[in-house]
Amino acid sequence: MRITKTIAVWSCWLGLPIVCAVAQDQVAHLGEIHVPPPDSKAGVLLSLKPSGSKIAASPEAVKVMGELIKTNGLETLPTTPWHIELTYDEFDEDGDNAHSGTLEEFYVSPKKYRVVIKTDELSQTEVASGGELYRSGDQNWPPAATSQAMREVVSPLYQYQLGTVGDTSPDKLDWAVGEVKLSCVVLRSPRVLSESGLQKFCFEPGTTILRYSRGTGWDETVYNGVFRLGERYLARDVEVTHGGKPFLKIHLAKAETAPQLEESLFLPPTGSPGPLTGVVSVPSSILMKEYMVHRELPPHVPRGVHGKVTVKFTVNKEGRVVRAQATDGPEELRKPVEENVMKWQFRPFLILDRPVEVESTTFYNIQ
Repeated sequence: MRITKTIAVWSCWLGLPIVCAVAQDQVAHLGEIHVPPPDSKAGVLLSLKPSGSKIAASPEAVKVMGELIKTNGLETLPTTPWHIELTYDEFDEDGDNAHSGTLEEFYVSPKKYRVVIKTDELSQTEVASGGELYRSGDQNWPPAATSQAMREVVSPLYQYQLGTVGDTSPDKLDWAVGEVKLSCVVLRSPRVLSESGLQKFCFEPGTTILRYSRGTGWDETVYNGVFRLGERYLARDVEVTHGGKPFLKIHLAKAETAPQLEESLFLPPTGSPGPLTGVVSVPSSILMKEYMVHRELPPHVPRGVHGKVTVKFTVNKEGRVVRAQATDGPEELRKPVEENVMKWQFRPFLILDRPVEVESTTFYNIQ
């Protein structure tokens, strides 16, 4: 592999003052941001009977969001191939370091890339050759946290693209994260009444530097150590909290543009059983967070019956659940749960822009 251009930050460390000055001009004024501990009295107000009318979008917010997408991360319409390496730590609800790993990616286009994953759960090399997807090592889909660690760095606004499905509309809002005041694009929804619960994508006022985002659930992300790679902003250190508790800490160890990547990088990896075909097994956490467009309310169950029910289900290429089978749990709960899952709807799951059938497993804990 021949690397012909390296980012300004690494040149700074090598003592190249001209390039260093460019990088420092972009980031010297930025302080660190951290999500404060949650307020036990704070909550999110939701409407159980939202208005059927969609809130009008702010044209200015739409324009600002377009600029944010153009200037943050790497994945959206890159002009030059790139190569990155990052490390991440995942934390459980008690704050313990549950999992750790390293990720490396060589990227040319959405259909041509190489990703190497090494974690305490998974060892895998994935190669998109232009028309087919190959894997060596573990054949399972990476855990949701592993996939999220990569996306938070290379595509930090992916949650905006997911959130615009349905009845949400972009708007502008000023918001404080701790003591830091930011300008934001939010997604307003008739269902969410509290500004604290809105999806947010916040940036340094007067710039397009992304510093904070809040997704569809309880995840909040902050971006620190921001630098420029060409025309794009990246963060060296990314922190994701879930419900105010640490969830992911990501460190971007290396980032460089790579105009001429060796073609051998995109050959099927040694040990691959062949291109990925047939039904693909995907963690339910990924399907629920990134692909679900409709979920029924919890099922009606016989009074006094409690328990946990595990359900395996299959989603066809159009995003409809075509099979749902309860594999354990009280007999009285199995059929209602299966019928409930059959009503779910998803966006089609795409591999190299082709829809595929997927299978997954979820569970209901009925109290």
